[in-house]
Amino acid sequence: MKRFAILAVRNYLVLILLLFLTSPITPAMAQSGEFLTGIQFETKLAAPVTSTWKQPLKDVVGSIETTFKICLFVDRRIDPDQLIELQVEDLSLEQTLRRLALTANAEISIIQHVVYLGPKTTCTLLATIAEIHHDNLRTATKAGNIMAVRSEPIQWERLTNPQTLLIHDAQRIGFRYSNQEAIPFDLWDAGELARLPFAHRTTILLAGFNKTFQITDQQRLTIINFPEEASLKRSFNKQLSPANISKIRSQFPTLKIQSTNSGLVVQGRWEEIHQLERLLAGGTSTTTKPATTGMQVYTLTVENQPIQAILQAIAQQEKLELIATDKAKAILAKQTSIEAKQLTLTQLLDKVTKSAGLTTHIENGKLSIDVREN
Repeated sequence: MKRFAILAVRNYLVLILLLFLTSPITPAMAQSGEFLTGIQFETKLAAPVTSTWKQPLKDVVGSIETTFKICLFVDRRIDPDQLIELQVEDLSLEQTLRRLALTANAEISIIQHVVYLGPKTTCTLLATIAEIHHDNLRTATKAGNIMAVRSEPIQWERLTNPQTLLIHDAQRIGFRYSNQEAIPFDLWDAGELARLPFAHRTTILLAGFNKTFQITDQQRLTIINFPEEASLKRSFNKQLSPANISKIRSQFPTLKIQSTNSGLVVQGRWEEIHQLERLLAGGTSTTTKPATTGMQVYTLTVENQPIQAILQAIAQQEKLELIATDKAKAILAKQTSIEAKQLTLTQLLDKVTKSAGLTTHIENGKLSIDVREN
């Protein structure tokens, strides 16, 4: 199986074709020692990094965990043996991790103080789902099950079956699964998670199977499929002027924001709600973006690969949604070989599509593909 990854180095990006054999996927091998949490974790994510890696993903992850004391968990669907070639200079650790994920054909999600590296569809909802489960668990155990909401680390040895791991962890807080057989069999390498509440660590451990859980009652959990949609609701006891509410709606367009007599009720993904919470507390709201300097140019070398796969890799790097007309879709499956050096984005897209009779257009966050008119 062939995959694409994009490597960013200073003011240029290199699109590299990686060839590897599929192999069993395991969580990241954690290092001994306490992982950073809270403000120390956030401070470390903002710290600058200058480094070069050319080694398997699992070794890069182990190196980062050892050096920065940051807990990383690699989704079992991401190949840990794929070769990572990555160089960063004076880039924040968070940006470095996002660049690492992109190079591994993945994304990251930050669940409290664990960095999860996995497929985009999972990472988009993972933190939100974990928070929803935590809220539900807190409500279901309001009689006083402190263990259910207390943050604790979890460790496992090599060749651990995740079904056994999850069952024992649930039993520690007085829960059992009504359908434990729904947890697929697997064997994992040794690993650990930083301190997390039960709902968060269980969400992480199940996500690689495209599974999550729901609370049946005060003592039972049920394994369910990972949802395609999820929305978290939060209330903020803070009155704002209509002008400020309008600014917030403009800054957070994906959030549903309702003004009430007591403040604001918002609904959406955890990441946006967390940023809004910081803003309302008197801080600032920031979005992490890949660092670039000067004009961004690309170098690309591809042999006999589908045009769609190449365009998708470029769109992912540029945070664009790839869409194509029906006529263009019939052409995108064709394979092509390309060698380009130091091209702008426009020049690169033209290089990829022109020989196939296609044309591209970028507008409103979309990379549109159509058949070129004669």
